[in-house]
Amino acid sequence: MTQEEKIKQLEAENKKLRDTFASQKESKRKRRKLGWSFLKRSSGMVLGVKLKTSIEDFLNELGDDRRVSRETLSNLLSAVVLRLTRVGFLLVLTAILPSILLIFQTYYLAKQTTLIDDQKTLFQNQNIRLDQQTYLQEAERRGNVIILLDNMIKDVNDEIDRTPSNRISKPTTGRLIALSKMLKPYRYLKNDSLTERVLSPERGYLLLSLIESDLSLKLSSNTSLNGSLLERLDFSYAEMVGVSIINEDLLNINLSYADLSNSNFSGNDFENADFKYADLTNTVLDLANLESTNFKGAILKNTSFKRADLTKADLSLTDLRGAEFSVKSLKGATLTNARVSENFSVTMSKQLNKTDYAWFAETYEVVEVDDDNYQILKK
Repeated sequence: MTQEEKIKQLEAENKKLRDTFASQKESKRKRRKLGWSFLKRSSGMVLGVKLKTSIEDFLNELGDDRRVSRETLSNLLSAVVLRLTRVGFLLVLTAILPSILLIFQTYYLAKQTTLIDDQKTLFQNQNIRLDQQTYLQEAERRGNVIILLDNMIKDVNDEIDRTPSNRISKPTTGRLIALSKMLKPYRYLKNDSLTERVLSPERGYLLLSLIESDLSLKLSSNTSLNGSLLERLDFSYAEMVGVSIINEDLLNINLSYADLSNSNFSGNDFENADFKYADLTNTVLDLANLESTNFKGAILKNTSFKRADLTKADLSLTDLRGAEFSVKSLKGATLTNARVSENFSVTMSKQLNKTDYAWFAETYEVVEVDDDNYQILKK
């Protein structure tokens, strides 16, 4: 390669380098221009056009090495104050806005909760009405059972009239036992609301009808069957409120869970009877034979036991508040966890005979197991 060719090659490379440098310089200038343009626009948005113009005028006069005019300085200060006021207002508004939204949200949530509660109440009322409708249908079905019950009692009375021994035949006995078990307890409408307890008014009606018919409940014509007729009849859950049954032989009768409140059962023989969890509030059991009777869990508030025989009776878990205990005998009775009044021991010392009170005081004590809840516990 000659000297002249080398010089041309170097000039070409030099030109190429200059073009590359010029291109890089132009690209850098464009980027700087773009950044400055963005800065100007963003500063205009942040500072505001008036404040931006005032700052530019202030810097221009300051850069010209001349005294800044009072008007320029006044415009700058007023623009700064105005901008700060505007920004402060926006900050306050931004701070208050979430609180306002929260208040509205709370209001609508409370309103929604109220609507949900109202809807829940409507559903509950609807369920109550559905229950009432169901029990009304059940009561209507039992209306047909009443017809069967009346026919049964008529048949019993007809047979008693034909037999001097006041007994009934084996088929009638079987039908009577089956009927007593078929008369199942249920809840029914009373004063526009369902009763709290399930009861069977029909069983109460059956018992009263049989007693009034002079049927011998101790015996039946079927001697092969174990126990008396009364033992095999089911009167549990019977409703007999305010009735009077006096001086009857009702041994081994099953009146568990029955409502017998405000009734008079004076002089009846209830030996080995079952009154488990029955309600005998304000009931009179004076002179009754209650030997080995099961009163477990029964409500015996204000019940009268004057001269009644409670020997070996089970009175555990009962409510004995206000009960009259001037009994004939209490020896061997079970009183564990019976609820009583605070001064029950004093009352017993006045109402029981000396022998029974000595046995009671030796076997049991009254303890406050909870606030205003006094129970009888074994010593």
